[in-house]
Amino acid sequence: MKENSVEMTDIDHRESRQGVRSKGLYLFYLFPLFYVMSVYLIPVFAAGLKKGDMLSFLVYLPVLLGVVNIIVCIRFCKPGNRIMLLNGAVFIKYALIPFYIVGGLALMITFLMSFIPVPFMIFLFLPVSAIGAVAGWLILALGAPYTISYLRLSVKEGTCPKRMAVICGILQFFFTVDVIAVMVLAWREHKWRKLSIAIIVMLAAAMVILLILCLFGIVGMIMQAGQ
Repeated sequence: MKENSVEMTDIDHRESRQGVRSKGLYLFYLFPLFYVMSVYLIPVFAAGLKKGDMLSFLVYLPVLLGVVNIIVCIRFCKPGNRIMLLNGAVFIKYALIPFYIVGGLALMITFLMSFIPVPFMIFLFLPVSAIGAVAGWLILALGAPYTISYLRLSVKEGTCPKRMAVICGILQFFFTVDVIAVMVLAWREHKWRKLSIAIIVMLAAAMVILLILCLFGIVGMIMQAGQ
């Protein structure tokens, strides 16, 4: 009877530990979620900054949450959490694709406008495009800890060659190739394959549509010049 009670107590302790661990895993995914949300809310926070609102300091929230990302990844960089860290990396990289597409186009237009031979344009749009590029890279870098931690665990567990881990880690600090690297890592783990294919197809379709629109625009300009 005493042995049975001891066994039941051990089972209760194990279930309790598993319950705490499961709760911790669910809470883990809130951190990349909050980070992505804060990035998309930057225009709202920036509008408040222009108006001088008291909550305008929230424009720096992505930086604060980025530091929290680093702490969280260090905390969860333990055996058994490899796939969880990969999920966080995939979520951040894929969720920020629209942000970087729209932001990249906006910065490109701003940069091109700085070449308009008007002093006002040069001194206004060139610094704005430079600041935007730095801010974009900072957002990219602060979202990289999930991938870096995943790669570290992968090397320790022998699921990823060290050379590949180093290359993918370096690519996390460069636009576009960081997403490609995470796609490759997820594909090797047999995770998020359908989602990766869907994103590739949508991006390819968007590029084709954009190319067609550019061609129509060029043809229209040529026809107007001919008239």
